[in-house]
Amino acid sequence: MHSIRTNEDLRNFVMEHGLPATEIGLFGVKCPYCGKSDQIRKLESPDDLKDLVEEKELAAYSAFLKVILPPDRSIGVCRFCRNCLILNGNGQAEPIEERL
Repeated sequence: MHSIRTNEDLRNFVMEHGLPATEIGLFGVKCPYCGKSDQIRKLESPDDLKDLVEEKELAAYSAFLKVILPPDRSIGVCRFCRNCLILNGNGQAEPIEERL
């Protein structure tokens, strides 16, 4: 995979690379897809993945994040339903599709 254009591409990237690499949960953040509030994990920034992901795939991940993420947001994944989501600064998660 050398391009990430959709939420499904991102989801596949996350599963293929076993992300997030850390298992620190964000408690109180509710998944907009399945409703779970104890399964949300923040995904690593491209800089944090340099030793884990091939350069071309990392560039695709970075480019996708630049398109979908405002500067004050981050990306996360629900470990229960495996959907990726946008994390805002108010402890809430939003679906990615609304931003594409």
